[in-house]
Amino acid sequence: MTKVMLSTLELSDIKKVVEEVIENKLKNLNPPEKEGLKLLSRKDTAKLLCISLPTLHDWTKTGIVKAHRIGNRILYKLEEVNDALNSIKTSKNEGGLLC
Repeated sequence: MTKVMLSTLELSDIKKVVEEVIENKLKNLNPPEKEGLKLLSRKDTAKLLCISLPTLHDWTKTGIVKAHRIGNRILYKLEEVNDALNSIKTSKNEGGLLC
């Protein structure tokens, strides 16, 4: 253990050093949260997509939306639900869909 001469340091300087050390230790203890880990229930996912539960079931079976099972629960990752959404390109002149 190193010895520190306290007589040459100001109390405010000691306080700053201690705060920095504690802050660094706390950052290392709590890893940053990942946004993609938010899980949604079937009901929440259907509500988010503005569809019925049977439609969500069909989309899950056909692979449009990816689901995950834990026990008897079906859960959806928010990031994967957002990735499943496709943008539609429309024609500026005609206002309809491009085929």
